[in-house]
Amino acid sequence: MWSTILRYRFFCIILGVSAALVIASCTDFFSTSLFPWAARDPNSLIPTLTAQNIDDLLKLAENDPNLSLALLKKIQSAKNGMSVADQQKLMNASLQAAVNAAGLGQSVLGAAGSLATIDFKAADATDQAKNAVLNAVGSLSNLDAASQALLGTLPQPGSNPAAPSQEFIDWAKNANPDDMAMAAVVLVAGGIGNISDTSDEGIKEYLDGLSNKTETPENLALALAIATQLEGRKVSGPLGSVLEGLQLLGTS
Repeated sequence: MWSTILRYRFFCIILGVSAALVIASCTDFFSTSLFPWAARDPNSLIPTLTAQNIDDLLKLAENDPNLSLALLKKIQSAKNGMSVADQQKLMNASLQAAVNAAGLGQSVLGAAGSLATIDFKAADATDQAKNAVLNAVGSLSNLDAASQALLGTLPQPGSNPAAPSQEFIDWAKNANPDDMAMAAVVLVAGGIGNISDTSDEGIKEYLDGLSNKTETPENLALALAIATQLEGRKVSGPLGSVLEGLQLLGTS
């Protein structure tokens, strides 16, 4: 776990019972059951991936981080040999799978509540936003595995995320900006979890230096964040503030 600034928060929102949620809950029981005899390998629960069934599989796994991680890894291997259009669809799906594998959706909802109270005209607004995000994502799961799977699935931007490779641009212009923003947060959260100094100052130093990073996964996180701003696009709700708070848009 990270330092005391990263206290874990639970934000549970009940929207009602739907067939998808029932299916996901049953899947979660068999893949993460308290009873060892009932546990099942998440990989065995995922059929052969296609561009036609990926949306259904994302919904099936969305409430189960381990199942989502297994789905993400299958996307990484399944996209090889597919058409460009089908590869694009699977790579787009990998963003959502990574977010679900980390359990980030609920955490960002928690951060949104804190961000809504911040006066972004205040001198310390960036620090407030940063702390709100870090508090929310401090106990995410599967970060290393999700980050590595994303690195193996998405086009690589090259050493300069502000001027990425043409392959990355061609993919990113057809990807959902909100999904790219959330995946960038997963990558940075994984990076924070791997630094040697996880004190408040160590985390601050890591985030302050993000804009100078040329290695992965930070480089990919920066490219994803920057791509959310291209061609007049803009991430919705508090996600722009999340990216600024993590200094993924060059904020210092």
